[in-house]
Amino acid sequence: MPGDSARPGHALAPGDDDALDALGVLADPLRRALYRYVVAATGAVGRGEAAEAVGIQRTLAAFHLDKLVEAGLLVTEFARPAGRSGPGAGRPAKLYRRSAAETSVSLPPRAYDTAGHILADALERVG
Repeated sequence: MPGDSARPGHALAPGDDDALDALGVLADPLRRALYRYVVAATGAVGRGEAAEAVGIQRTLAAFHLDKLVEAGLLVTEFARPAGRSGPGAGRPAKLYRRSAAETSVSLPPRAYDTAGHILADALERVG
């Protein structure tokens, strides 16, 4: 509703835009499926493995995985597949895993510290 941001409890806190953008990336069902697959994996996941898991082409998986990285939900690392080393081994594979950063959104924003102060003041008055 227009004007809601001027009412107490309806304004976004600093940093909420980034969190909303990150979570908005997951609105796409295919991207959400890739994210779920990567975070459920025990280790870093390659593009081909992720693509096969959700039934899409590797290039499409790469596009969506990189969008998840841009949003801060996944991170990348590079490693050569086991058993391949030396001059003819080729370029290391780009692998994806869950980001250690926490992303959360609360709408409307919760002010637990304010609630705690109010409760503490009330308890102080009661004795």
